[in-house]
This record gives sequence, structure tokens and C-alpha cells, in this order.
Amino acid sequence: MPAYQSYFDNFFATLPMSRHNFKALGTSALTKGRKADLGAAFTSIFTELESALGGFDESLRDANESTSGDTLEFGAARAKWLDFVDDTMKDYVTPRLRKLPIYADFKKYTKTKLAGRDQTRLLDDSKLLLPLYTEHATALGSPTLAAEAQKAYQLLAKAQTTRSETEGGISQARIHLAADWQALARALRRFKAQLELKFDSPLEVYSFFDFGKANKYTTSKKKQDSGLPQPEA
Repeated sequence: MPAYQSYFDNFFATLPMSRHNFKALGTSALTKGRKADLGAAFTSIFTELESALGGFDESLRDANESTSGDTLEFGAARAKWLDFVDDTMKDYVTPRLRKLPIYADFKKYTKTKLAGRDQTRLLDDSKLLLPLYTEHATALGSPTLAAEAQKAYQLLAKAQTTRSETEGGISQARIHLAADWQALARALRRFKAQLELKFDSPLEVYSFFDFGKANKYTTSKKKQDSGLPQPEA
């Protein structure tokens, strides 16, 4: 029911057309309306329509941004970190600590186990390895190991933060862009409603709107059955 309700409440909100063409439809309607000298009742409607057009981003600059670069960066940092953990396990932890009780703690965070974690769990579990490297630096026989581990982990954490911030920004942009479509659709619906009060003929009402760039039905019969006047392309 919600989908049908949305259509009948305001079919402009569900028009199958590109953002570029939707803005062009709104601009054309505003131009035709002002040229028609429709009277004072349309003044506030034209103001709203002009405002909605001014706030409409037809290019989708923000939402078209991709996180692919940040994803690749995270993937590279993840691979580097897991290789570091694996190399450290083979070169230092297993040879020097395998007979000690602390070895069981290191075994919780092998490359294989960490590789199966999702992003958040990978960061959380990996962070637990850092104090182990620090506390047992002497036993591991590498005074620089803790600093190297911290550096590799920070690259991973930074890459994850960057990607999360980018995804968050794009999500907010898409919400904003969805809102600007609704604002323009609302202004067009109000314009159409006022036209219906002024004109008895649907043809006169629809003459202010150019639906030629909307996706068309595949057969002429479907066009005839749609119940709406069919504008010229």
C-alpha cells in the first residue's frame, strides 16, 4: 500500500526520469506558468517552485563519489597488518614462547583467526595484540617489535576511519538529495493542483508539464491504458 499511496499522493515524486530531466521539467513548468499570466494565486507557488529548483542538485556530485579508493586503501592496510602478525608469529612468538603459558594468548590472534573477522572486530581484536607485543618484547627478542606493530596497526585504523567518514558523508548527501527531489515534487504538485482549480480541461493543466523525457511504456496499448494524457516526446 505505501508505494501506491506515494504515487497517488504525488506522482511527481515517483516519476521514472533522470534528475537532469526532472529539473528540466520543473524549470519548464515555471517558465510556462510565468508566461501564462495566471494571476496572483500562483505567486507563492512560483516562489516555492523557484526555491525548490534552486536547491536541486541535478549532478549528484556528492552521491556519485565512490569509496572504492578508500576500500582499496583499507584492503592494503589490512593485508599488511595480517602479514605482520603472521611473520611475527612465525619468526618470534612461536620459536620463543611456544612452551610458555602466554603463548595461548598470542594464539588467539593468529593471521587465520583475524582474517575471518569483520572490519570492526578485526580492529578490536588486533588492538589486543599490541600490549602483548609490548609486555613481552624482551622475551620476543626484538626491542623494536612493539613500535613496528603499533605503526602497522595505526595504518589499518586510519584507513578504516577514512573509509567510514567517506561512507558517512555520502550517506548524508544521498539523504539530502532525496529531500531535494521531494521538495521539487511537492512544488510541482501544488502548481498542478492550482492549475486544476483554474482550468476545467486536463489538457490545459498538463500542457504546463513536459513528460517527454520520462521513461515510456514499451507498447502503445499500455500508453492508451495508462489513463493519463500522453505528451509529445
